[in-house]
Amino acid sequence: MFATSPRSGDDGHDPHFARAEKSDLHPGRSVLNFGRVRFGRAPIFGVAAAMPVAQQHWSDLAHGLNGSLPAARVRAARELGKLGPAAVAALPALLAAVEDSDQSVREAAVQAIAHLGPTAVGSLVQLLSHTDKYVRRNATWGLGKLGPAARSGMAALCAALHDADPRTASGAAQALGNLGMAAEHAIPALTEAMRGTNVVQCRLAAKALSQIGAAAVPTLLTHVRHHDPFVRGEAAVALGWIGPAAAEAVPALLEIVRTGVPMRPADAFGGSGLGTPLAPAEPDPGSAEETSRLAAVTALGRIGPAASAALPELLAVSAERGEAIRAAAEIAVRQIRGC
Repeated sequence: MFATSPRSGDDGHDPHFARAEKSDLHPGRSVLNFGRVRFGRAPIFGVAAAMPVAQQHWSDLAHGLNGSLPAARVRAARELGKLGPAAVAALPALLAAVEDSDQSVREAAVQAIAHLGPTAVGSLVQLLSHTDKYVRRNATWGLGKLGPAARSGMAALCAALHDADPRTASGAAQALGNLGMAAEHAIPALTEAMRGTNVVQCRLAAKALSQIGAAAVPTLLTHVRHHDPFVRGEAAVALGWIGPAAAEAVPALLEIVRTGVPMRPADAFGGSGLGTPLAPAEPDPGSAEETSRLAAVTALGRIGPAASAALPELLAVSAERGEAIRAAAEIAVRQIRGC
């Protein structure tokens, strides 16, 4: 969806701008050759540079956004995006292209706007309320691409977590994560997003909380006790990515490791079933509960030496039959011991 590679011109030649050559009259200075450039079917005739070459370049490309062929308009938008902040003066033309009748042109225009840099944050925020879901998706991607520079768009991204389009909502979570610690005020909104029915958004919201860091630990602690094992697992993963700063989560993670072991009647092992009604069963490696255990074990290892209290439990887990959980426990033990 976010491809940016240019396509060849309709006539097989460079469709973007007249060739820059050394001037015989002005050695060492590049001027535009008097070649004809096509944007769709509308010819543009190059004129010797009366303005800097870069300015002439983006100006020609902006003109190309009005070409008669959608492919040419897409090409012009992508080339403007490649110029980055140097093409910021083309922002009005790109915003106009967002209303193009062709879907691919609209998407290419939003992607190009995202490459213009921090100056484009306000425009991308406005596009979060566009009627076209593909425009909204690309706007969230663009804000995420800008990282902490898009901090002023945080409130709009929090609102976008409720977008009717699941991909836009998930993209908003990812963009908030890319703000890093600057997104601390988004913790309540991301907390709510983790509890929703959109599993992709839940995962990305958990990742975003881990990117915010230590300030998100209390929230993630509540989620490792959630009734849904998927939410518990994603919260455990996020705590692990936070690392040593999440040391206070060790008891809660151990609780997942202990209580996640399924049980079955002891007489299934040949006993009478009297006195010891339940015994550990061989876990199902594909179950949500076992996946959450695996996440908790992995998180304890990433917390490192601060999780030394978990060593006895992890050593016991390393003797279990499940290959994945056993391997994760062995790695976690080494990480905690600093091996």
